[in-house]
Amino acid sequence: MFGFFHYLRRKKLLKEPLPPEWKEALDEALPFARELDSRERRGLEDHLKILVKHKHWEGAAGFELTEEVRLQVALQGARMARGLPLDAFARLSEIVIYGQDFVRPDDPFEGPVHGEAHPFGTVVLSWPACQEGLAYPCSGYNPMLHEFAHMLDVSSGYFDGTPMLHRGDDYEPWARVFQYYFEDLRQNPEASFLDLYAAEDEAEFFAVSTEAFFELPDVLLEHAPELYRELARFYRVEPQVIPCSCESHEPFEDDPAGDPEEVGRPLYRASLPGDDLS
Repeated sequence: MFGFFHYLRRKKLLKEPLPPEWKEALDEALPFARELDSRERRGLEDHLKILVKHKHWEGAAGFELTEEVRLQVALQGARMARGLPLDAFARLSEIVIYGQDFVRPDDPFEGPVHGEAHPFGTVVLSWPACQEGLAYPCSGYNPMLHEFAHMLDVSSGYFDGTPMLHRGDDYEPWARVFQYYFEDLRQNPEASFLDLYAAEDEAEFFAVSTEAFFELPDVLLEHAPELYRELARFYRVEPQVIPCSCESHEPFEDDPAGDPEEVGRPLYRASLPGDDLS
């Protein structure tokens, strides 16, 4: 019965026209949206409505959560889910946003956290980190895409780098391709264009690869064509074919010789059950 009423509520929402200010924000934040075909554009707008209206949003530690902030974050989730079914983010229930990088009381490194995804359905983000990701749309660094990717990953029940794929036949090539590139990154980090945080585990590899797929698709296709194709088959989009208007395509660089805690992004990850936030 609950599912039926949820379906009716969503159906009513999707019939509503996109508010003019949302459309303006969409076209400004995602200029490539004008190049999308009708299927992807409709998927983008529908997922945007669902994320803004059907998820719980919370500003943490006194942060004022404005509609602009909600829209900017939701647009990144809608961007990545535009080719996916409307229940793609069914596991996601809440988005919590801090006005600054946050720290965790049980973190041995006491480093700033840019984002976390929890298996019970909560995504936590640092707004300054989100702003940095938005400011450099072709850098391959986008904590919103990263954490939303974790929520797609856990749709299968675990943070393991394998979301719920569309067909049973998809799992064998997915596992083979992802394992190959994951092991190659661990063995040859100096040769990889991916952020080295991807070498943490399979879940982080999927999340970082997702960032590259949407922000550096031409680079991903050139250096890891099989990985690009698996992600394209899962997300059901081809970002590489959309002209990019960014002035810079240079990803952030990591130092493979640096200390482990200094390599990659500062501690943002899929969170384990029982983790507490400060």
